[in-house]
Amino acid sequence: MNRGIIRNLKLALMWSVVLPVTFFSYIIAWLDRNLKFWMPFPRDTDQLAAKQQWCAKALKKNGVLPSDAIINNYKVKSLSQDTIFRSNIGVLEIAYTSNGASNTLKCMAKFAPTVGSVWNRTIFNLQLNHIKEIFFNKHFVAVDKEVASPAVYCAELSIFTGNFCLIMEYMGDCIEYPLEELPAAQFDRVLDGMAALHAKYWKDNSKRMGLVFPILETHVDFFDSMVAGKWSINARNILVKSWNCMNAPETIIHGDARVGNMMFPNPAGGGRFVFIDWQAVRKGKGAFDLAYFLVLSLTSEKLVEVEQTTLETYHRYLISKGVKDYAVDNLKRDYNHACLCVLLLLALPMLSGEASAEGEGAKIFAWGMNIWRERLQEKFKTFDYVWMAQHYGLAEKDSRAAIDEMLNVIDARLKGIMAGANV
Repeated sequence: MNRGIIRNLKLALMWSVVLPVTFFSYIIAWLDRNLKFWMPFPRDTDQLAAKQQWCAKALKKNGVLPSDAIINNYKVKSLSQDTIFRSNIGVLEIAYTSNGASNTLKCMAKFAPTVGSVWNRTIFNLQLNHIKEIFFNKHFVAVDKEVASPAVYCAELSIFTGNFCLIMEYMGDCIEYPLEELPAAQFDRVLDGMAALHAKYWKDNSKRMGLVFPILETHVDFFDSMVAGKWSINARNILVKSWNCMNAPETIIHGDARVGNMMFPNPAGGGRFVFIDWQAVRKGKGAFDLAYFLVLSLTSEKLVEVEQTTLETYHRYLISKGVKDYAVDNLKRDYNHACLCVLLLLALPMLSGEASAEGEGAKIFAWGMNIWRERLQEKFKTFDYVWMAQHYGLAEKDSRAAIDEMLNVIDARLKGIMAGANV
């Protein structure tokens, strides 16, 4: 692919950096797994359970516990880690007395993964999941109440080892929905929460935005170079153009806005809508979150039914929350680019999460990806290939062939994962 001299030099420089950094990160992950470097904060739920004094001090410092609180009972219950990229998570419950009254504080505590191979952990660190999650929670969620996310009580980070400690609000009154069952009554909450996030940071050029990382043109060229010789030129051109379009720094996006990363108010009363798991947060186009949610979280039949009205509803929410100079036609254009990005994301193992799928996690990954593959197949049966030909400089026939090629890549990769995981 002809990128020009400057872009090729940047790509060569990136490869020269990535290879030694990957090796170094692997060594650090191996050493940390075996030696357990000292941390000024707990590295997992077991350590949290043994560090009552540290926890009480941190929560008092951040105003979560009253300064005069006397702890009567302190316990941590670990949750299962048997899903892909599932961090070490536990429920922290503190019974305490303050000003003569008895109270209970319940929190969620989240840490970096402690299961899986060293390579799994290396990928987690290389993708900067620990940094992105802590930076966003500490510098944005804790400050901006417009963001639909659990309240932050404590956020600690070791950039060097990839360890972190995030203690946050326990969303016990909320409920979750599986891939197939999002009720229509909850649908509008997603659009409102998504628009609120995007509108809050729309065209924000403040200094703290430097703490939210973008995907740069050089990163996209790096992804492209990984499939050079394996993908056709047309498929690679779609990869480069769609991802560069979607990663223009328009706002902050969640980056993994599927229904599994959302919690909803309980119909019986209590709770509120929140996004969880901010490990993929980045700068980009808000339309990416919208396409990711619609294409991967709705059945194909439901998507056909609500897709166009949903775009208009989301746009109306954006405008009502202060976004200007963004016509609905521009949103529809961006949404088409975003749908292509979602397809490409699942076709690239470093982006889809496949690179760290192993053991029980591989089975869960294969199950979810199989559903997403089927939904992508249905979506691209009715995609606007005339629009695609106009925007990507490809004949309609070539556009369809490139899409089929990427769908086949996902299909072949999924079969390999399923065979390896005995699914």
